[in-house]
Parts: sequence; structure tokens; C-alpha cells
Amino acid sequence: MNNYLNGYYIVDGEIIENKVYALLRATEKKAEVNWWFYDEVFTKANSTFGLYHLSVEELYKQRAIQLRESYDYLILNYSGGSDSHNILHTFLKNNIKLDHIFVQWPERLMDRGLYIPNAIDKSNANFHSEWDLVLKKDLEWLGQHHPEIKIEIADWTTTVTDKFYNDDLFANAVSNLPSIARAQKQHTFSPTEGTLALAGKKVASIFGVDKAQVTLGAKDKWYMSFVDTACMAHANPDNPDGTEYFYITPKFPELAILQAYKVAKWYTNHPEKLHLVRGKKIRRANESGFAQKTYQQLYAEYEEICEIVKLVCYPNWDFNKFQAAKPFSQLDNLQLGVRAWDNILTTLPTFNKSQQAWEYHWKSYLEKIDPKLMRSADTVAVCRSKYYLIPTANLDQMSA
Repeated sequence: MNNYLNGYYIVDGEIIENKVYALLRATEKKAEVNWWFYDEVFTKANSTFGLYHLSVEELYKQRAIQLRESYDYLILNYSGGSDSHNILHTFLKNNIKLDHIFVQWPERLMDRGLYIPNAIDKSNANFHSEWDLVLKKDLEWLGQHHPEIKIEIADWTTTVTDKFYNDDLFANAVSNLPSIARAQKQHTFSPTEGTLALAGKKVASIFGVDKAQVTLGAKDKWYMSFVDTACMAHANPDNPDGTEYFYITPKFPELAILQAYKVAKWYTNHPEKLHLVRGKKIRRANESGFAQKTYQQLYAEYEEICEIVKLVCYPNWDFNKFQAAKPFSQLDNLQLGVRAWDNILTTLPTFNKSQQAWEYHWKSYLEKIDPKLMRSADTVAVCRSKYYLIPTANLDQMSA
């Protein structure tokens, strides 16, 4: 089932696993790029879906049990954000054994006075405050109350050198988000995971990625879909079949479907918010001023959508918990390969040469990609899965 962990792309009938190569081929052939993510599995599950009466928490529990029964050792990749926190909460609340917490963080830069923790500034440039205000506290709490769970921290900045960036890296690892930090994180693996897998243990490396998205289309029909930018994990080479997405997975498609149903139901109960999830073409045609919306206005809508999804899908999330904004498709006047929340990278003595190497390689691809397939000057477009119809009649059967 994990042969295509992140799906694949189809260009003129050709299957291509790497997104950059797919965009290059689409440019060459003047063809469309389609992203496949277990279409047949989700189509079948959606056509027979009838779990309206269950809570998302019940399916979270079932998914956790499924993972526990499928592996000898479970590792949760933990960031302190709502996605991974909900997974941790699920295991603890239901007394399902979780073996290990793995954290990727630029730990060696955190204690050098390079920033001052700020609970007020929630911009993506203040992302590093999450260490002091959230993540560090979570790990300390776990150590005190659940000492049976191993905590492992890996510093992804240790490999930031110009030698790290080459054509092989860009061909296999960084095609969804052109960020130096993303490339480093994708190649920072748990040493314990590799050791146990090589010793013959069946090890799961669990990721909490973004949920399915809902769209209100023509004739007020609801649809669910996935975006490829949610699927960016890379398997540990010592454990190639152990990577598990908790929420969007062909092994338990009902979970993502129920999340989408619950979110769509919330919007039907709050019609004043329906504009947030209407299709862009519909909004351009019917909503005065939509085409003139600024980056800041669109970002505010994106943030509001994220908060609504948390409200619906993560009933135990503490909204007073500090969480910085995610990077959006804007250069922020930073060097190529650096997003606002990666700005601490510039303090590394190896940064300048590393950034130059990154820019050299990334530009060599960007120059050959049709601008229509780009999201911004240095970011390739988001690819979406097929749309899955959410029947209104089914929503009507659900409780509020």
C-alpha cells in the first residue's frame, strides 16, 4: 500500500512520481498535470460511506488501534501543533501504547539568544517561539507524566551545507515546498527508527498532515479533495515501508471522509461563512470585489478556514495555545529557499554557501517550468486530487 506514499502525477498518460519532473514534462508537452492519491480507494469508500453517527474521536481511536495492531513500535513525529497534538491526545486518552515521540527542531540555535520568545506575535516569522511557549512545555509534561514514552530530538540544522544540495535531492525530496528547511527536515530521521527497523522490528513513523479540504461547488454541491502539499514526508531509507499518515490514508479512508463531512456540516449550519469554501470561479463570478482581494485578505481567510477545521476536527484543542502562522505563497523579500519561519537559518556560518547552492539548483528547474504551473515566483503550483461528492442527503442525516 505504501508503494506510492505521496501519490503520483499523470501527464499525458505517463505516471511520474516526482512533481518537478511532472511539471517539466507538462511544460514540454503543453499538457495538464493530474495528481493521483489512491483515487480508487477513496472513491469506493466515499460511495459506501455511512458512518455519520460516529464522532471524529471514535475514528481517531480506531485508527490508533489499527496502527498499534499493525506495528511493533510506534513513533509519532511531534511538532506541538494541532495535528500531531490530536494524535498524541488520542493515544493517551484511550490508553493505547505509544512508544516514542520524535521531534525535529533547530535545537542548537534555540539557546543562543537569537530570538526572544513572544506570545503576542503570531506571524510565521515568530515560529521559533513555539519551542518555548509550546513544544518544550509539552515534552517536559510528557517526561513527568508518561516516562514510558521515549522522547528523541534531532537537530535538522546540523547538515546545512552547500554539499547537501544536488540534483538528486531536488529530483526526489523537495518538489512540494521549495524551502531549505523543508529539505533538511525531510532528511532528518529518527536514529532509533532506523536501528529498530534494521534489527527486524516493524516500526511506524506517524505523521499528522493536513486534512481533506471541502469545497462548495456549483448548484451548492459539496465536495471533498486532497492537496499534494499535504503529503511531503519522505520515508527513512532504513525503514522504507514504515511511514504512516494518520488522517489521510488509504488504509483507513473513512477517517478523512468523516472529517470532511463534519466540516461541511459545520458550514451548512453557519451560512454566513459559506463564502470561505465556495469555489474560486464561483466567487469571481458572483462576489463583488473578490478579484481585487489582497494577499493579506486572502491569508486572513485561509487562517479562518484553518481555525474552523481545528474547531470541528480537534474538539480537545486548546485555542489559547500559541501557534504561529504557516508560510504562505509569498517571497517575504527573503532569499530564495528561505521562508519567513526559516529566518533563523541565516545565523548559521554555513548559510550563505548553502543558500547559493540551493538557488543555483532550484533556478535551473524553475527556468524550464511554464509560469502557468507556478504558484509564485519560486513556488510550484498546488496539485489537487479528484473531487469526491458529499451528498447533501447524507449531510442531512448527521447531527449538528
